[in-house]
Amino acid sequence: MMPTERAMNVAIFPDDVNEYNGPLMFIPGSHKKGVVDAKHDLTTTSYPLWTVDNDLIRQLVDRAGGKEGGIVSPKGPAGSMILFHSCLVHASTSNLSPWNRVSVYLSLCAVSNHIRRFKRPEFIAHRDFTPIAMLPDDCLKTAYPVDLPWKNGMPASALATSSDPIDQIRKVTAEAVIPA
Repeated sequence: MMPTERAMNVAIFPDDVNEYNGPLMFIPGSHKKGVVDAKHDLTTTSYPLWTVDNDLIRQLVDRAGGKEGGIVSPKGPAGSMILFHSCLVHASTSNLSPWNRVSVYLSLCAVSNHIRRFKRPEFIAHRDFTPIAMLPDDCLKTAYPVDLPWKNGMPASALATSSDPIDQIRKVTAEAVIPA
């Protein structure tokens, strides 16, 4: 989890996104409430997913306009991009159409606000908090060397999540104890 809710999410659509192929849904203005109580669903999804109580969703949707705009769903052609606050309540449904809907998501924040405890594997919640480096102005015309993480494949550690911090301390302490 991040220490504070100061982050921005970016969604990039490599495919066209329409009302049939599982677009993102937002509750307008929900970010103004700040961090909402969410639980980690570990049983009904293929990977750990944050979920919000249905009663809170109902309240937020009603406050945002109910059936008249309480939920919006941006759509667009391939190459479209959406920027949104990390506290904006959002979700998407399954794609039940014959059309692909791949989305690439990035969560960006200050390096000082990086995640401290990981509940998702590294391939979902990256562990490298090196600041983004700016390339020279001619980077679209000239090839510059760029480090490629995992260029030799995904390491086994990428599937690991953080355990409880106390358990981590105990493990390190136990490994450091030298038997007499």
